[in-house]
Amino acid sequence: MPYVLEAYGESAYNKLHRLGAVAGVCTENDTPEAGAKKFISAIRELNLRMEIPEKITGIVKEDIPLMAKHAEKEANPLYPVPKLMTRDELEQFYYRIADWSDEND
Repeated sequence: MPYVLEAYGESAYNKLHRLGAVAGVCTENDTPEAGAKKFISAIRELNLRMEIPEKITGIVKEDIPLMAKHAEKEANPLYPVPKLMTRDELEQFYYRIADWSDEND
């Protein structure tokens, strides 16, 4: 989840800041950007404590362009998300979340 929230960027700052304030990880006096980043950091810490992997295994590099193409085609402006990503943004997102630690890159 932290990668998705980071990928939304400033389009999600206000809502994440509000969530962070309610969760007690930031204050109303923080800027939206600072509050959002504190909230995302708190999620990362929670994931670590719960031993949730930071990356996803099984993503094949060669498949990423096709995955991004299909994800972009599936996107719908009616989705309740702060930002729909372009194919290029989706490709970069997949590269960031992929765990290739078992491969010799």
